[in-house]
Amino acid sequence: MCERLKLSTWRVQVGVLQSMKTYFQRLLLLEKEKDNQNFTALSLILTETCSALTHPLENKSYSSVRTEALSVVELLVKRTGESGQWECVSGKSREQLQRSLSTLQTDSRPDLRDKAQELRRNIQSQP
Repeated sequence: MCERLKLSTWRVQVGVLQSMKTYFQRLLLLEKEKDNQNFTALSLILTETCSALTHPLENKSYSSVRTEALSVVELLVKRTGESGQWECVSGKSREQLQRSLSTLQTDSRPDLRDKAQELRRNIQSQP
């Protein structure tokens, strides 16, 4: 899914982002159980995903792509926070997300600006 986000039409990107959201809603690795094997697997998944999400978050042309990408980030932040697995998100991934979210803070749509600002603050406040 991550590969398809960069080189696809906006409709495909929206479809991929919706699939990603469903995937992360159902991902069992984001449950409260912790072990080293799960930590490594989840870290790899989140690193790849955060890197791939920067492109649709910074998409200047299509607000639907930005909206879907923002909802995936919101879900990731919520699920990793609730399960106590925020440490699976590397420092580099956090920086990438914050950088992309700060670009969204200048968006023409106020709802996207506000959500991006809220998520950016949430990411900064995580230990």
